[in-house]
Amino acid sequence: MGLLTQAALQGYKEYTKRTIDHGRYKVGNAYYTAPVEVDILPDGRIVADLLVDHTIPGNITVTEFQLFDTKGQLFCSKPESILRRDSQEGILYRFAFTITEG
Repeated sequence: MGLLTQAALQGYKEYTKRTIDHGRYKVGNAYYTAPVEVDILPDGRIVADLLVDHTIPGNITVTEFQLFDTKGQLFCSKPESILRRDSQEGILYRFAFTITEG
């Protein structure tokens, strides 16, 4: 049995949900800001969904996704290599976090 109660763990989840503010994705040498939808799933995971729409025309390869907190500081970063074909596709990228006592 851990030291933290379920209420304490839930409090950390709620704090994390409130703290994540926006995302960015990298194409070439440029970063583009994107809104993020943050939620807590029934299984307790925190998810942050970022949508790469058709702001940039043509085929693109996204090489990094980032999340930022409400103070504008980098919260997390994940290198990737995801191709988005011209205007017929989008990319829905999901960060998933599990908060546990360990």
